[in-house]
Amino acid sequence: MFEIYDNDKKLRSFIKNLAEKIPGNNTDTLINLAMDGEVHVIVGPILEQAGPKIFLTSLIISPQGEIIGKYRKTVLSDKDIRLGISAGKEPVNVVLDRRYGIIAEDDIFSPEISRLLAMGGSEIVIGTMKALGKEQQVIKHLAIARTIENGIPYLIVGESIEDEEGEIIGYSPTFITSPDNLISKEAEEDDSILFVESSILTSSSKQTSLTYLEPIINGLCKGVKKIKGEVKKRSASTVEEE
Repeated sequence: MFEIYDNDKKLRSFIKNLAEKIPGNNTDTLINLAMDGEVHVIVGPILEQAGPKIFLTSLIISPQGEIIGKYRKTVLSDKDIRLGISAGKEPVNVVLDRRYGIIAEDDIFSPEISRLLAMGGSEIVIGTMKALGKEQQVIKHLAIARTIENGIPYLIVGESIEDEEGEIIGYSPTFITSPDNLISKEAEEDDSILFVESSILTSSSKQTSLTYLEPIINGLCKGVKKIKGEVKKRSASTVEEE
């Protein structure tokens, strides 16, 4: 709802009322769904209250009803920040039948998050995407780019929001990318269920190598610190001149 509605005051109230500790009422409902269906459930993000902070948190729940993984959204939108949402600190891999990387919403905009997941051994990345008022197709292009960069499939689960009259006012697509086929499969309707054979989610590309990437990333981090230092010096020099 965050990107669709403009009333920040009302949204802050909504967040305050619905955020809860994990486990809580929302997670109890999700645990029951996983147990009833006898399936793993990856769900979220939901509003998590952790001390004074509120996170947007995705959960991985086993068929036995155990929360076996938790990921707090790392990359926040401007609106998330205005509404008082806090950012998580690091990407999460979860091992089921294979190693899955978990992302949420704006994380897809950050190549760094996906690169870290790939370096951590992710064979597939599963992510959720919030409903957008426009530019829905941009998400497909971003997912394709991340797939090509890292050589692993992405499964992005979209959503839609309807107003009181049943009109769709926000939407994002559900689809799967792969290094071989780019868009391998896409849900045709807003509310359709997408079934995927596991073979589609098996990458034939070579796994990302940490050996050659580590010095590159370390060098880039040093470069960022240097640039920040130079910007700070220029700002201080400008203030002195004024």
